[in-house]
Amino acid sequence: MAIRVATIGSGLIARLAHVPGYQKAGAEVVATADIVEARAKKLGADFSIPDTYTDYHEMLKRDDIEAVSICVPNHLHKEITIAALEAGKHVLCEKPMAMTVAEAKEMAEAAKASGKILTIGFNNRFRGDVQRLKQFVDGGDLGNVYYARTGYVRRRGTPFGWFTVKEESGGGPVIDLGVHVIDMTRYLMGNPKPVSVMASTYQKFGHYHIQDNNAWCSSDVLDGLRSGDEFSVEDLAAAFIRFDNGATLVVEVSWASNIAQRDSTYSYLYGDKAGAQLSPLEIYGVKYDTLIDEKIAVKEKNGHEEEIKHFLHCIETGEKPIVSPEQGVEIQQILNAIYDSARLGRSVDIV
Repeated sequence: MAIRVATIGSGLIARLAHVPGYQKAGAEVVATADIVEARAKKLGADFSIPDTYTDYHEMLKRDDIEAVSICVPNHLHKEITIAALEAGKHVLCEKPMAMTVAEAKEMAEAAKASGKILTIGFNNRFRGDVQRLKQFVDGGDLGNVYYARTGYVRRRGTPFGWFTVKEESGGGPVIDLGVHVIDMTRYLMGNPKPVSVMASTYQKFGHYHIQDNNAWCSSDVLDGLRSGDEFSVEDLAAAFIRFDNGATLVVEVSWASNIAQRDSTYSYLYGDKAGAQLSPLEIYGVKYDTLIDEKIAVKEKNGHEEEIKHFLHCIETGEKPIVSPEQGVEIQQILNAIYDSARLGRSVDIV
């Protein structure tokens, strides 16, 4: 029998990733909840979801719903995730886990108390190239990965709406884009524990108008609920992260910056046997006293679809998900330490 699931939040991420991902994986999406009734009904109509709600508490009372995806603005993640866990539902919460480390720890504790699965939407771990490179790392082909650098930078690509309101998002590209590449690269490094962060953030562009550049807007702007004019977060950040095993990670992220590429993501791993990069996936080493560059053929896999398949598999089998609540807490520690370091103008220890 198909697993019966629902989404809390009927906006873009539910529409573009979660609902089609569940349906493709064979789950039955039976309900969606959103405070904007028209948004929930539109999602329901477009994807043949039978029931819609404006109060997620009412939806959570249903015994036939086994799991939910949390697809709401960041400041609501903790409250709704805990409510869903206490209602006996397995939870896939979109990234970032929370607004603060304290909130993330509350969510992890609630998952432990409920006995239900809580996993966080770090979908880049599930990409085909990332999973293939993980095999090389775990197999020892790179040796000791002691340094890495990663980035997700846009020339102009600010997501206006709740994303740019600090009280609702928690921050700008650090918490929107950085969370993806930081988690992905740390995962490839073996998930070492963070011990300190040195970072800077910048707000140089805010709102802008570029001819023929269609601004990306969240559902609240598209639905006419707000103008999208408020901007209280950074638009570029850089960070240096130290881990407990001596390894370090350098990160840069931007929504707006004067660079050549319109949108660029990258990750480089430096091992004492070989190095690697994404994307494309390539391995750099030495063989027979010769420098060797190897291009690795990879079958492309949609990270969101694979993440949802994995979530459903864990529900069916009882296996622990690749992304644990504890790892979500550690990523939250890094994110918040980046902002603390930038605000204080010094390195910040993570304890």
